[in-house]
Amino acid sequence: MELYQLRTFVTVAETGNLTQASERLFTSQPAVSAHIKALEEELEIKLFERTPKGMSLTTDGEVLREKAQLVLNAGNDLKLKARTLQGVLTGQAKLGLNADAEYLRLAKWHHNLMSQFSGLKMQLTQDTSVELLKKVVKGRLDVTFFSGGKLFDEIERIELCTTHAVIAASPKWKEELKNASPEDLAQLPWIYPEPLCIYHKLIRHLFSDHNDIKQPDWITSSATEDSTNALLRAGVGLAFIRDDEADTMLKKGEIVVWPGEAFALPLGLGYLKSRKDDPVVKALVENITQVFGENCNRPPQALSHKVCTCID
Repeated sequence: MELYQLRTFVTVAETGNLTQASERLFTSQPAVSAHIKALEEELEIKLFERTPKGMSLTTDGEVLREKAQLVLNAGNDLKLKARTLQGVLTGQAKLGLNADAEYLRLAKWHHNLMSQFSGLKMQLTQDTSVELLKKVVKGRLDVTFFSGGKLFDEIERIELCTTHAVIAASPKWKEELKNASPEDLAQLPWIYPEPLCIYHKLIRHLFSDHNDIKQPDWITSSATEDSTNALLRAGVGLAFIRDDEADTMLKKGEIVVWPGEAFALPLGLGYLKSRKDDPVVKALVENITQVFGENCNRPPQALSHKVCTCID
């Protein structure tokens, strides 16, 4: 088998789609199909089920995907070591994004990174903090942004800054939120985050100190910040959002904010401890931390005076 076949295998597994995989690999769809077919024939194992929705890994494919990723990682480590000896950094850097580009200051550190290492290519992946950290542990990402505390012992965490989360709603809920207690909030409709989102932990924490209050009912769930903000403006229900997002929406009169607790929301950068000397990891970490600086922490912005540091 060839490394390019393993790379195709892993890419199809990540995208679940031959067309998307071919675009990412800068090759044709027939070539991708041929790589997968050749690998399946050599291994004498079916790696994918072809479905109307795309390509789905078989049980055996799931197991071999992890092994294939380890082989690719070893190959990348060898190349990186050689490039380090040459004093040149090239190849691909895989980074996880857990929030919007502006909040993560993507444009600035990306420009700085590319200016220093013109031979480096960036692959950006958007997902929840937990899923991104899992991908770092499995070697599918080099570095990731994530919110909250460290979830895996293998991960080295660098704190970049601390912002805050507040409870927001459409202006039509202004009177209900003005003097609302947690019990009152539980009676109102909520836009729930996805189960792995850090805001889920905030909702549980808000009502955990009140045993007589049940968790609020959710009207709909939202997987992205954009959809949550749109639903907030539409008056669907209450939701947690970052206070910098709330500031902008408040100035436009699009929302109101509960004048109770603001919840500390630390933003971190994570990578495998075993890869601390990896040139790609070092380049990403150094550029990103330089942009965020040492004194990024700031007080909550949006109408709140009491800060809860419930995230560990």
